[in-house]
Amino acid sequence: MAAVAAMGPLRRIGRGVQRPVDVPVPVATPAAPKVRPVRPVLLVHGWAGTTAGWFALTDALHARGVTVAAMSYRPFGTSVEQLAERLADSVSDLLSETGADKVHLVGHSLGGVVIAQAFADGLLAGRVDSVVTMAAPFGGSPWANLLPVGATVRSLRHGSPLLRRLARAPVPDGVRWLAITATSDLIVPGRRSVPAHAEVQTMTVDGVGHSGLLLSSHVVGSIVAALPTHEQAVA
Repeated sequence: MAAVAAMGPLRRIGRGVQRPVDVPVPVATPAAPKVRPVRPVLLVHGWAGTTAGWFALTDALHARGVTVAAMSYRPFGTSVEQLAERLADSVSDLLSETGADKVHLVGHSLGGVVIAQAFADGLLAGRVDSVVTMAAPFGGSPWANLLPVGATVRSLRHGSPLLRRLARAPVPDGVRWLAITATSDLIVPGRRSVPAHAEVQTMTVDGVGHSGLLLSSHVVGSIVAALPTHEQAVA
């Protein structure tokens, strides 16, 4: 414990001479500032994807000491709304495991729509710092008209009731959103992967297709740079 010399009680020395005695007075050591745990990242794959498809981004985030989790699901026999509920449960589990106050969400293709649905349903209020969506069919996918019929597939068709509702749902306050689109994407062509929210930041990648976004070093680097995963002091 740190100490400083202070004027203490007087001690008699010889005849009539008094001198001060140095008495150590303890001084409280300032407490170290509290920091929040590094905010973790939760990944949500697309319709035909798996958690293994995130290996490039996962490796890059692990290199920065970030906890990464991936939500796994099968798109058959379910709906976007049900997947949104599962996402909210996964967020709760990740926050409980890490002790963090918020998470970052990254969604590819259908995964981005699931994230948007969870926000629209009010399932993620106050628990998300930032969002990155890649090739998410907010404007619908022409391939959804060719795939087997199912509730999830119908939701991804251009002009579906679900996509119309999401287009009207604003970005929650305090949540940063980056939407990434690819010029060579045939699954979600053009700017269909850009949500209607005015507050969303967009990035277009040339020469990359729908699944190629997951492997692009430029995209991976941009996502890592966009996620403020460092420790933050608690006021």
